[in-house]
Order: sequence, then structure tokens, then C-alpha cells
Amino acid sequence: MIEKIKKLEVVVNSSLDGNLYVNENIYEKLPPLLKGLVDCFEGREKDVILLSSVGVLSACLPNVIGVYNKRTVCANLYTFIIAPPASGKGVMNWSQKLIEPIHEAVVAASKLKIAETRSQNRGTNFDLPKLELKVIPGNTSSSKIHSHLQNSSESSLIFESEADSLSKMLKNEYGDFSDLLRKAFHHETVSISRQLDDRYDSIKNPKLSIVLSGTPDQVQPLVNSKGNGLFSRFLYYNFNDYQGWQDVSPKAQAINYDDLFDDAGRVVKLIYDKLKGLERVDVKLTELQWDSFQERMSRADQIIRDTRKIDFTSVVRRMGLIGFRIIMILTILRKYEQIDETTAEVYADDLDVELTIELVKILFDHSLKVFDMFNSKTISLTMAERGLLLRLPENFRRAAGLKIALNFGFATRTFDDLLKKWESKKVICKVSQGNYRKIVLN
Repeated sequence: MIEKIKKLEVVVNSSLDGNLYVNENIYEKLPPLLKGLVDCFEGREKDVILLSSVGVLSACLPNVIGVYNKRTVCANLYTFIIAPPASGKGVMNWSQKLIEPIHEAVVAASKLKIAETRSQNRGTNFDLPKLELKVIPGNTSSSKIHSHLQNSSESSLIFESEADSLSKMLKNEYGDFSDLLRKAFHHETVSISRQLDDRYDSIKNPKLSIVLSGTPDQVQPLVNSKGNGLFSRFLYYNFNDYQGWQDVSPKAQAINYDDLFDDAGRVVKLIYDKLKGLERVDVKLTELQWDSFQERMSRADQIIRDTRKIDFTSVVRRMGLIGFRIIMILTILRKYEQIDETTAEVYADDLDVELTIELVKILFDHSLKVFDMFNSKTISLTMAERGLLLRLPENFRRAAGLKIALNFGFATRTFDDLLKKWESKKVICKVSQGNYRKIVLN
């Protein structure tokens, strides 16, 4: 299967507007736990459930590690679903139920520890253990989030269906909060010095996952952070669809989503408990899988640089890490039944490497669209368009260009639509009937 992957282009199947859906062939090959969830949804909702569920699950795999770019990393992801009101993005809330049994168990154990400490130390001065949470509220301060991370012995999750709270923190506490998010993504030590009580605290190897949804206005503070690298740490899914009225009567409810996600949450808790009892599980790729992954990411990086989208390079580089973390998650979901106390490492299936490469191709375009969302001077092009433009000569006839486009996977009508789009955006100019010249991108 990896041999087949090696022949694929990074940008094949990319749409003209960057507003794509996740391909059905990805859904058909998902691990059973995820497939059982997404099969109960359609269209945009299906995509939102997949990406938000993967984001939540990235906080549910204790002691799972991998080595990427000479560093030990965990599976934590930052996910942002962006869409206007009444678009269906609220379906994301179902995915939070996957972590609820774990959160409840962590809080209950922490409260019990606090009660036992209080009971054993009556009449003396003592420090109570801090309350430990699995899911951290997003509508709080950066210092409080710092405290929750410090109190946690494992991965934490911030889950917010309205991104206003995070946007406000980025505006009001920009330096502290942005620094925390940027460092936590790479598990770098996060430090905070409090002048009020003359305290200095640091968190070594923080592990934080984030799942957010919001409107385009709510994502602007993140887009404005393109220069310092916070923007590039997020996985984006952006769409503009309007969801019409849905049948809310009992006859339309063939599946009870509460039951569906409650059942899945119990399975996730079993996986979590098994992993919690292990020292660590190292997710690895074979040399051939690494070669395929490297080739795809290197080609994407080359396309971005050759089309002069240099400020997007950091997104490409971190998309590699995001992709590797998705492989880690899919691998554990597919192989958790094979893992026991003797398991120290587990190799990814070719299937999960292929799935991730296909998914990353789609995520590139969504990131590009969000990246360009608030820059009116930017020419917004998909990865597929950029790849095709690189293969066209500076001056070309339609017939010659069509031949190249067909070899690249475009249909004739799509290529003609692209010529019109590029001409209107001044990416190319028509020299004469059927003859075009490329204009330098900026």
C-alpha cells in the first residue's frame, strides 16, 4: 500500500475554492471506533465529527509517545472548526462526550485524595493537593489554565464550542497566553512569575489538546498571530455552508446520539485505563513509511516556496508534526486490543499512514484559506492550483496547459474554470486567444 502512496501527489483531489470535504475513501478505512461515529453523520457534520473527535482523543492517550524530528512527542492536537452561525458546526459538541468518563474519573480521584489528606491532617497546618481536571474550562484566565496544567499528571483538554473566550484571552493577556499555547504544543517548559505573591512556577513537558469552533470573526486573533507561530500550531477546517431546517421529530431520529457517544466514551475510557497502566507505548513508522511521509511533506514545502508563499512555510512544517500525531492516534485506535503490559512499541499500519497523508492534503487547503482570510491583498490559491502553476511554462497555450493539467489529475472543464479564475485574479494574463502568460505571485 505504501508503494501506491509514493506515486500520489500531495495536492491531488484539491478543490478550486479550498472549501473541501474529507474524501469518502478516508472514512471507509478509519479504525472501527471512529468509523462507527462518523457513519452516523453526513456532509459537513461528518467532517466536523471526525476532526473534533480526533482532537478530543488526542488528550485521551496517556503514555503514548513517538519520536519526530529528534524529539519525543505526545499525540496532542490543536483543532479549530470555523464556520458562520447556523452552519452545523455545533455538532462538534458530541465529541466532548468521548472524554467525559475520563474527566469524571480524574475529578473523582482528585477529590478523594483531597478529602483523605484533609482527614489525615486534622489539627495541623498542611497543604491540600490541588484539584486535578481533565477538561479545562476555556472561559478563564491564562494563569488559571497554567495552574490546571501544573496540577495535571497527564494531558489536558480545552474544549469550547464558542471561541470568544480564547479570542478575548489572546487580546487581553496576549503575551502570557500566546506563550503558553505555543510552548505547550511542543511540550516545552512553560514558566510564569507572579509578582503578587512573589512566586515562580514552571511546567515541564506540558501536554495540552484544544478543540474549538467559532465564526470567522472569532478566529481573527489567531490569524493575527501568524508572525509568532501560534497560527501554525492549529489544524483548521473552514466552511461557509448554511444548514437549513432539519427534521427534529422522533421519526427522523433513527440514532440516538447520546447513546452513540456514551457507548464510545466507555470504550475510550477502557483504552485510557489500559494505557494508563503501562510505562509507555512508542508509536513507530517503518523506513518505507517515513520515506513516503517525507516525500509528500517535502513536495508540499517545495510548492509553497516556489510559489512565493514563504510566510506559509511554518504551517507546512508544523503540519508534518500534526500529521504524525494523527498517525499516532489512528494507530492506537486500530491496535489497542493488541496492546498489553509487554508492549513497548507499536508500528503504524500502511493504511493509517495513507489515511493521514490524504487527510493532510485536505487540511493544507483549509489552512491556506484561513491564512488568507483577512488579507485582501493576498491571492488565495489551493495547493492543487499552486502545484499546477509550477508545472506550466511562463508562456503557454491552452492546449499545452490542458495536457499538463490532465496528467496532474484535473478534468478539462476544471482547467478551463481555472484559467478564468486565474485571469480574474491576475495570476495569468491572456496574451491572445488561447495564449497565456503567468504573472509572478505575491
